[in-house]
Amino acid sequence: MQFHQKRMATHTWFDFDETELNYRVRDNSGDVEFSVDYAALPSNKRTVFQRNTWLRNVGLIWCVIGVIQIGLGLAGAAPLAGSAFWLVIGLGCLAFYRLTWSEFTIFDTSEGGVVVIKDKQHDAILDMLDDKRKSHLLSWYRSQNFENDPGREIETVEWLVKQHVMSKQEGKLRIAEIRGAQTMLLSNSDYDEGDSKIH
Repeated sequence: MQFHQKRMATHTWFDFDETELNYRVRDNSGDVEFSVDYAALPSNKRTVFQRNTWLRNVGLIWCVIGVIQIGLGLAGAAPLAGSAFWLVIGLGCLAFYRLTWSEFTIFDTSEGGVVVIKDKQHDAILDMLDDKRKSHLLSWYRSQNFENDPGREIETVEWLVKQHVMSKQEGKLRIAEIRGAQTMLLSNSDYDEGDSKIH
């Protein structure tokens, strides 16, 4: 599945491959393209706001100047014709400031930042990234070998819970399974030892 986003000069492309995400971003500073394994995507993300505060500040100043000129014109201290000019310019700057206000969700990976633009596709892309990441991690750790060190198996389950791949409840059930299997193996080995002593 593929997604393409655009916000002002920023373009992003997401190509969801079988095992990895092929990602590309292009903006005024350049063009970057890389691939990242779904398991390497972090569970944590950050939100970044892109705002042109200079445009907002200038717009506010011009609005204030425009209001003062209109007030002076109505009071008769200055000509009323053209007194709204700076107010119109100021309101235009504020409108343009709001239109260029952008919000991004960023996943920091070893290959670079995966930027998702806040638009109508934003949530669908985040859901896809989360689903792919979870299914990929679970495919690595799904089969539990109860002959392995139970302590290591429990650490793996706890790590999966911390990565939000499984819920705390699922983690508790898995850990109870591992401990139950360990108890059964220990009691079977004790039984076998006792049985061998009889012979």
